[in-house]
Formats: sequence, C-alpha cells, structure tokens
Amino acid sequence: MNLQQFRKLARNWDAFGDADPLFGVLSDPTKFGGQWRVDDFFASGDAHVRKWLRIIHGVAPFHRGSCLDFGCGVGRLTRPLAESFLETVGIDVAKSMIAVARRYNRNPHCRFVVNRDPDLRSINSSTFDFVHSCLVLQHVPPEVTITYIQEFFRVVKPGGVVAFQLPAERYSEESITERYRLPVDAYAVRIVPLAPPPTLRPGETATVRLTVANESAHVLAHDIPAGRHISVANHWLRPDGSVSIADDGRAMLPATLAPGERVDVELTVHAPTEPGPHLLEIDLVQERVCWFAERGSKTARVPIEVAGPIVHQPEAAPTTTPADAAPRTSFLRRWLRPLRRGTPTFEMHVVPRAEVEAAIARSGGELVEAIDDGAAGYRWLSYTYVGRKKNLEPRT
Repeated sequence: MNLQQFRKLARNWDAFGDADPLFGVLSDPTKFGGQWRVDDFFASGDAHVRKWLRIIHGVAPFHRGSCLDFGCGVGRLTRPLAESFLETVGIDVAKSMIAVARRYNRNPHCRFVVNRDPDLRSINSSTFDFVHSCLVLQHVPPEVTITYIQEFFRVVKPGGVVAFQLPAERYSEESITERYRLPVDAYAVRIVPLAPPPTLRPGETATVRLTVANESAHVLAHDIPAGRHISVANHWLRPDGSVSIADDGRAMLPATLAPGERVDVELTVHAPTEPGPHLLEIDLVQERVCWFAERGSKTARVPIEVAGPIVHQPEAAPTTTPADAAPRTSFLRRWLRPLRRGTPTFEMHVVPRAEVEAAIARSGGELVEAIDDGAAGYRWLSYTYVGRKKNLEPRT
C-alpha cells in the first residue's frame, strides 16, 4: 500500500468520525444513526478493559507505567486503560475521532495523538511498557498490519508486553453450520398445543399457545449464534398430507432447555385462504440447518376447519411519519456531508496466524499466547495475541 492509498484509508475513518463516531468505533447495528447512549458506549469499554487486562496480566505480567492504545478511536478503551497506567497515549489515523476523544477525556495522564503514517515513526523505540490494540487491525490491509505489528515491538520496552486482536481466518458458511449444528440425537422434542382454535376464517391470523419439552439428552440453547438458532414453526397440510402452506409462522425458542425441561411458546399462524379441513403441523427448526422432524422428532398436528368469509389483512402503515421525518433528515445530512471524502466502509481483513507469529519473531518478540477471542464475530476466527519483547536487539 502506497502513501496515497493509506491517506484514503485515513479519510474513510475521518468520515465515520464526522458522521457517527461511536458507531464507527463499535458497530452495533442497533446503534446506527447516533443511537449509542454515551454512557453505555463507554461502559462497554470499561467492561472490556477490566476483563482483558486481567487475562493478559495472568499470562504475561506487565509493568503499569506507560501504555499505548493503537487505533483508539474516540477513546472507548483508552480511557479505562488510563486508569491502570501512570501515562496512557491513544493514537489514531482519524483526526475527527481524535477530536471527539479529546472532548470526552477528563484524565490529565491520558492524551490523544493523530498518526497519519502507515507506521509509528513519530514514536521513539522502547517508549511504552504495554501496547494494546483491539478491533483495529482487522480493518487494515495485511501488508500494513504486518508493519504495525513490527512497530508495536519496536516502541515497547524490552520485557514489555504487546497485546493485539486480529482475525486469522474467515469461516465458510458450511463450517459455520457444522460449528453450530446440534448433535444428531439432540433433535428430540415433544410439542403439546394448548387449546388451539377449532376453526379459523380463510386468511385469519391467530396465536396458538403450546408447550415444548426437551426429550433429548442435550441442552437446547435459545441463543445459538450465526442465525443457527432454534425456532418453533408451522406448516399447513391438507387432509391427504399434501402441503397447503410451508413455513408459515415463526417464534424463536424463548429460553434454553436442559434435558427434561419445558417452555411455553406463543406462535402466530396465518390460516390458508383455501377453505376446508386442514392440519396445522407444528415443528421445531434449527434455522439454516434442518427441521427437527427430519431427524426423527414427532410433530404436532391439529385439525382446524378453515371456513367463512375471507379475512383481508390491512396494508402496513408507513414507517416514516411527518413527525419523525425531521430527525431522520438531520442525521442523513450529517452522514452524507462527510461522504465527499469517500463513502465510509468497514473492510475486514485476515492475517494467518503463522504470518503473525513470524512478524512477532522478526521484531524481537516472543508469542506468549494466542487467545481465541470471538471478537470479530461468528464468521471469523479471531485471536488476541499476547507477546513480550525480548531483551535483545531485533533481527534486521
């Protein structure tokens, strides 16, 4: 990457800093558009630093003198790091992010610096006791990331500790499915409908209450990630067993079920428009994996007569009203204004673990531990690398 390309990368993060800096740092999709509460945002950083300083100090004890937080953004992690060190410096490529960090900063022993170079040439060698970076290098092209890793070990003192997070691999959809697929004998449940309606009008919407009991020897978790969660769902069948409607309603499993446990569920169903006798078939499905019936679990079938005049569902009301148009427009103006610098994007990059370890070794460091941290999300194998600088000059 040449200097011009690196400057473009810097402009990308400047755009985030101008438009939505907290989301640019911690991109929870529910917080897009200035929806982060400042206290909640910084509290998430406090919790992260408490956890990881304890873990890192446990595997590689470090002196709490000076700390560098690389890719500090608005200081979400820098501020709590500063509570544990005598001096802390946050450094970032985006001037707009640093401006926000300085505005929120109240610690006289913490300062924020802009770095517009693809290295740390502005910092003297052996300056810091501890170098930290999280959720940063994954957005940097690999060739620049390798340079930064080498720079981390240059600017840390001999015997000092470097801890940084970086994805090593992207999982395929197939490997994600295999990772979260339930054991083959876990797909065993008993479904008991509770007072289902005997009749519905064509097209009518109804709520069916039911109980789901886990009859397997495995835990059925309600919060399986990667879109592989468990749902209660239904089909509509004709009396001869042919399908009238497949995949009608959905309700996520509301609680984790240990073996033998049960839970009540409310499932919203939509009657067929075709009149006549029908069977409401209720099953469970592990999304993007399989239906429980495909693994031998018994479904529940409820006879329901569909009769009477058809029910026409009302059209959905518009989601944007004149009352809420103004704030949305205001945010869009703030978002679009910095796009003149280039549309901000979240690029994701990986560096294989072997290449990271080689960069650490070349830089006069030794890897103490690589911790599988899950920080980059379910699609990525991500490590927090913890290394220590040897008391030797690095090889050239």
